Amino acid sequence: MNKKILKILCLIFVLVFAFSAAVGCGNGADPDPTEPAGTEAPGAERPGVRTDGKANRVALILEGAISDMSWNATAYAGLQKIEAMGAETQYVENVPVSAVGDSIRTFAENDYNIIFLATSTYADEAERVMGDYPDVMFFLINSAVTGPNARSFAIQDAEQGFLMGALSALLTESGKVGFIGGTPINPIINGSKGFAQGVAYVNPDVEILSENTGSMDDVQAAKELAKAFASQGADVLSPMANQSSLGVMEAAEEEGAFCIGSGKGQNDVAPTKAVTSVIKDTSVAYEAAYQAFLDNELPEAVLPMGAAQGVVLLDDWYTDVDQEIKDQVEQIIQDFIDGKITISLDD
Repeated sequence: MNKKILKILCLIFVLVFAFSAAVGCGNGADPDPTEPAGTEAPGAERPGVRTDGKANRVALILEGAISDMSWNATAYAGLQKIEAMGAETQYVENVPVSAVGDSIRTFAENDYNIIFLATSTYADEAERVMGDYPDVMFFLINSAVTGPNARSFAIQDAEQGFLMGALSALLTESGKVGFIGGTPINPIINGSKGFAQGVAYVNPDVEILSENTGSMDDVQAAKELAKAFASQGADVLSPMANQSSLGVMEAAEEEGAFCIGSGKGQNDVAPTKAVTSVIKDTSVAYEAAYQAFLDNELPEAVLPMGAAQGVVLLDDWYTDVDQEIKDQVEQIIQDFIDGKITISLDD
């Protein structure tokens, strides 16, 4: 075989190999590991998908402050998890409902392709505005809004309330317990309904004092209401009021009542009377929603996020509690995971 023929054969081999590799890449081969997460081929028409080769830009709009040790803090933690997954992120906090439309427009018009809305109170305004941005994917928390470019997931606030109520009934010696809510929006209302059913699940004879302060950030108002409940004989107090919850914990410490926190770190203001916290770690839900977006697995049904998904959970025990009580609470959590407990949210 002369050198000219050999060169031709080598050239043919190289061309065949290159063609085979190109076909393989077009039929399920692993993508370039340097390609930004969420980037799809040009021509993809799925809302929120970038086709420009850039990393996803994810925005979070919050009604409260990320320092509240509760709802907004765990939402921000969720955004940090999304950032760790390769996205560029930004957030804005303390945005009232009246201004959320402006925040949506600002992010959407500044190349943010995914926007998370951290409260149910944003739902109506978001639904009105997001149709103007069909290429942006919206995720709404505790909303029923779904559509071509919107998905919602429902944090199981009632499960959190149920666990707080059940533990309160197990701890009380006076036979009277208190629930202090913040703004009476659906998550807080559902939490109070769950609390009442949790108390009844353990002991229907326990009396419940329950009231909302009307604010998620008025710590003093929550503290005064908690002190009033303590003066009426409630010896276990449970808040579900974001930043205001700290006032309840402070009151419990001062009045000598047990308290059950609703966010990690709230026990710091009640070092001797905080028993544990029943946490809604919404960061898990944010991370799961973003991963589902990346995987293109986003059914239009509103997705529940509770104990079964690792969102509602018990923090460490801060004080000595009888093992029997611990075991009962752990069993209730397992029953939620197994679907054995149903909470009614009907009026």
